[in-house]
Amino acid sequence: MSIISKLLGKSPFEPLHQHMLKVKECVDLIRPLVDSLVKEEDEKVEEYAKKIAYAEHEADLVKKEVRNNLPKGLFLPVARGDILRFLKEQDNIADSAEDFAVLITLRKTKLPDELKDDLKEFVDEVLETFNMAVKVSNEINILAETSFGGVEAEKVVDLIENLKTKEWEADKAQMKTCRKMFSLEGKMDPISVIMWMHIFKELGNLANHSENAGDQIRIMLHNSKK
Repeated sequence: MSIISKLLGKSPFEPLHQHMLKVKECVDLIRPLVDSLVKEEDEKVEEYAKKIAYAEHEADLVKKEVRNNLPKGLFLPVARGDILRFLKEQDNIADSAEDFAVLITLRKTKLPDELKDDLKEFVDEVLETFNMAVKVSNEINILAETSFGGVEAEKVVDLIENLKTKEWEADKAQMKTCRKMFSLEGKMDPISVIMWMHIFKELGNLANHSENAGDQIRIMLHNSKK
């Protein structure tokens, strides 16, 4: 029996957090990938993209094990469906990280020098959003111990509000980067503009799914009171 399966025999909440840690291994590779992209180190970009794909695959295996072994008869403080939806949003984060890397390597699309700082700032905001989602996930075991109520629940609600603020900052960074790109479109071929729009969108999706994961925990908090 695997470690995850053993944990699931006790509680589904620690495995959920273990899945988030696997997702983090995937997302943590985005910054070095972008740094290599900015420096036009094509071989390193390809290398990090492959590492992201492998990390996403590992996270996917953990997700499947958590989902397939989630006890149906175990008394839980929250609905099984809410747990599965939270797991899905965590999975979506890893998927967006992989899709971002795929789009970067699908076509050798040059990043204009004028966009490099904006992209790095955008990445910073997205990763801050994700890391706030990790902080929320860190609390899930304590929430389970307190039946998703009390002082711990209030603390998590505050973290979720901070997460929503971070996602808003990421949205603003995405808009700023897109506007900067459109100011340069006369210097860029149309396909490059389209590719970068897709790349920016996928990066923004990572922040969106991070916020959605927090929202799913908020739903657990709300539904546990019913």
